[in-house]
Parts: sequence; C-alpha cells; structure tokens
Amino acid sequence: MGTVVRPREALPTLVGLWSGKSCPHRETCACRTSSWCPKSKSSSPDSEPDFPMLHLAGCSFAYNFCCCRVLDEIEALAAEYLQWAGVDEPPVPLDVIGLFDPQRPIELRSLPLKKYFGSTWFLGDEWVVHLNSDDPVPVNNFTAFHEGFHIICRNTGLAFRRADERTAWLNERLADYFAASVLMPRPFVHAIWRDLGDVTNMAAAFAVPHAAMREWLIRLHLSPA
Repeated sequence: MGTVVRPREALPTLVGLWSGKSCPHRETCACRTSSWCPKSKSSSPDSEPDFPMLHLAGCSFAYNFCCCRVLDEIEALAAEYLQWAGVDEPPVPLDVIGLFDPQRPIELRSLPLKKYFGSTWFLGDEWVVHLNSDDPVPVNNFTAFHEGFHIICRNTGLAFRRADERTAWLNERLADYFAASVLMPRPFVHAIWRDLGDVTNMAAAFAVPHAAMREWLIRLHLSPA
C-alpha cells in the first residue's frame, strides 16, 4: 500500500449528512446569498440538474438540502482511498473496499436478489456486502462501492433498491456519487477519454455500467447530454 497516510476514517460532515436532514455547510455556503450556484450550468434555480444519475448538480440546496461542497469532499475522499491503495489506472479492483474499515473485515457475498442491487450489514465483527448474482459484473462493481460508502459512514442495514433515482434518499445519491468517484476518477477519465472517445469503450475500460459512464462523462463535460 506504500507510505501514503491513511484516508480519514469517516468525514464528520458526511457522517452527519447521511440522513439527508441537513447540509453541513448550511451557514457558510456562498450559494445561500445568491440566486444560484456558480458551479451550476444554468442560472435558473428551477432548471433540470445536469447529472441524471445523481441529482446533486451544482448547488443542490433546493433539491436535497446539500451543497456542492459535499460532492467535492466525496471526490477527495475517493481519491485518498485510491492513492492509499496505489491504484493509478482503471479498472479499480474491488479489494480497495477492504480499506474502508481497517479494524474489521469486509466480505462480499453474491446471491440472487429480486428488488435490490445490494445491501450492507454488520454481522458479528465483520461487514457483509450482498451483491446481486443476477447482475453483470459492471453493475456489481458500482453496487459494491455504493455499499462501501455506507460502511465509511457507518450506516448499515440499508438496501440499494431498484428505484427511480429521483425518489432515492439523499444518502443513496451520495453513495452513488462516491461509487462513481472511485470507479471513474476525473484524472483517469480525462486521460483515457482522449484515446478512446467513446462511451462504450470507456465503460468497458473502467468496468462500469454504460449508463453510469455516459452520465459521468456528461457531468465532466466530455460528452454532450
């Protein structure tokens, strides 16, 4: 793993946010004093967010009581784990998940699930992540790191339901964003996009679902919506 300093075990702001009830930057967010967030594509507070997979585009205070600084924190945390694991190119191996709790083992189990992509449980003295054996590998990769976010934030007993993203709880959307940040780090995507320039090839290179790659490329402004 090298000599890189271990990532923060759990960012206080993320742990405090997972319930989706409040924004940790509520009192210091500059967007609260203006009509819209400077990071947002549109100046209209009622416009559609620019990231279909995760409706936390720009300042999403009006949508989910959470500002874009939280997303920056999630990307930074994902980058720390990848640096600690020594990962410098895609695809990101699933064993990175083992770093999310240095004190306890994390076991991945595959079994058929009808209504869920996966779930996370704390059983005895270990974490157990259930993945849907009926889903393809790229989907399970995304699910595994989505569930890994729940481990980092220590909110267990949650299931990653097959539901419309707009109806998902905030903590589920944040877990999606973490999974995308781990599996498709911006530096990796920008470097490889220049050579591949195709969503299908990019999804294969990163071992992620095609839809997730397409939406991430849109967010990074590398591909048109």
